[in-house]
Amino acid sequence: MPITPNKLPLRDEKVRFVGDEVAAVAASNPEVAEEALDLIRVEYEQLPAVFDVEEAMREGAPILHDDCPDNVATRFARKFGSPDEAMAQADHVFEDEFDLPRVASCSMEPHGCIARWEADGRLTIYDSTQSITNIQEDLSVSLGIPLNKIRVISLHVGGAFGNKSALLPLEPIAAILSRKSGRPVKIIYTRREDFMAARTRYAMHISLRTGVSKDGKLLARQAKIITENGAYNNKAPGITAVTCNRIGNLYRVPHSSTEALVVYTNNQDGGALRGWGGPQAHFAIESQMDMIAHKLGMDPLELRLNNANQAGDVTPWGWRITSCGLSRCLRQAAASFRNGFVQTLPRRARAWGLAAGIHSGGGVMGAHGSANFEEVFLTVHPDGSVGMTVGVVDMGQGSHTVLAQIVAQELGLSADQVKVATPPSDQAPRTMGPWGSRVTFVAGKAAIKAARSAREQIFDLARQHFQLGSEHELFVTKGFVKIRGPRNLSVKLSDLLEKAFAQTGTLVSVSAIYNPATTTAPDKTTGYGNPSPAYSFGVQAAEVEVDMETGKITVLKVVAVHDVGKAINPMLTEGQIEGGVAMGMGYCLFEDLKID
Repeated sequence: MPITPNKLPLRDEKVRFVGDEVAAVAASNPEVAEEALDLIRVEYEQLPAVFDVEEAMREGAPILHDDCPDNVATRFARKFGSPDEAMAQADHVFEDEFDLPRVASCSMEPHGCIARWEADGRLTIYDSTQSITNIQEDLSVSLGIPLNKIRVISLHVGGAFGNKSALLPLEPIAAILSRKSGRPVKIIYTRREDFMAARTRYAMHISLRTGVSKDGKLLARQAKIITENGAYNNKAPGITAVTCNRIGNLYRVPHSSTEALVVYTNNQDGGALRGWGGPQAHFAIESQMDMIAHKLGMDPLELRLNNANQAGDVTPWGWRITSCGLSRCLRQAAASFRNGFVQTLPRRARAWGLAAGIHSGGGVMGAHGSANFEEVFLTVHPDGSVGMTVGVVDMGQGSHTVLAQIVAQELGLSADQVKVATPPSDQAPRTMGPWGSRVTFVAGKAAIKAARSAREQIFDLARQHFQLGSEHELFVTKGFVKIRGPRNLSVKLSDLLEKAFAQTGTLVSVSAIYNPATTTAPDKTTGYGNPSPAYSFGVQAAEVEVDMETGKITVLKVVAVHDVGKAINPMLTEGQIEGGVAMGMGYCLFEDLKID
């Protein structure tokens, strides 16, 4: 069975790129496994290959998959307003092309898992994954066994960035070897294998055509996007769709259209990686905004401010911008660099610039109506401490800490009295997984619902304890339930809960699901909809120095100004932004995964 629509864990008759898995060996130690691998002989018939999307789409190009005779895996188009007519009325039309490279996730911990096939037919997978539900569901399809026979356990994950949200061949291979051997089987990629076989950020070619009025108003924008799929299907259609929607939603663009192609090549297949198609779009949009400003003789900041979304806007794509700090972010970032836009030094030049971005602020609802929900289980123990189980994995972003803070505030406790855990997938609440900046918003809302429901149960116990009527106001603070009204009373939370449990076996235990009601799935045909419950904005400004003889670029200073809404934990929020800045610098200046 395939792990994705057209990728088998082990290739049968045809391999399509250098990282394809063709054989698997299990042994008692790595040395014996290496010896066994050396005994395997594979005979290859060399076939013609394509390593470039333009080459792959030419007539007569080698075909990677028989069901795709033109090597175009997916194509779609979106159109809002009348971009052709608006373009004809524009005072200036700018046409530019941008190429974005293939990039590896390069997590500190490489991909890996341990599989143990139990005697009763159940499979346990210890996986370096950020999404136990996704792995459980994909393994069920790949191996043809029911969900209740699969347990996925994610321990501490050494980095993921979206790249560990989907099944790789290593999990089903380890599972099959475990079933055949009757022993646990561990597969951990070496760093070389991680670069070669794990999925990458998609390389893209983006053509932008933008019509602008003489006073710098964006009138229309047309984009053509070609995504290099690599050898197999994974997340490219969804990621390319996100790249498309950024084209018409970052700024006020009344008329826009996008055409997108996802093309097979004999290169490494791509997948999710921090930003889900947004970084590719933002690079193209913001680079062209600077070009437009330069050619019109405008301040790049003023051009952006003239076209920035504002709170209350509904974009032509249907996005409801309920709050928006984009203009404020732009001004604050620019204020750090207003003295001296360009400075020429002996053999060197210094300059500063800025760029903006828009992102989902609480996950997204997919075009096929896929929900954007989270479920939590919460128990208030008789001693007043709280245990909460969630399906979302904390992979270092600090989501368990934030959820503990939220529950603690609702129940009048300190955060260290709330323990958040992600149990194995067969015991955990269902989850969509930690991606799209959604956990604090969506799981946090579910945590609030659960905590408030638990609080009402605690209040009911307090009313029974004191034999109170409805005229009293109850609240919890610092481990006490307090009553304000005709009688001012107080009881220690642990005393109240221990008495209820001892006398009647009552335990405060609740579950809650949150699914944003304000979102609407994008229309499958037109793309119109409001996929996210909120949208966040960010602006990065950077000062760089360029050696005019060698071309070496040195980043001297970066200022990041982000509209994140309410920062539940400012330190964790800053850490996320700093990590994003470092990753963006690598993407821009150094990284391009070359395939020989």
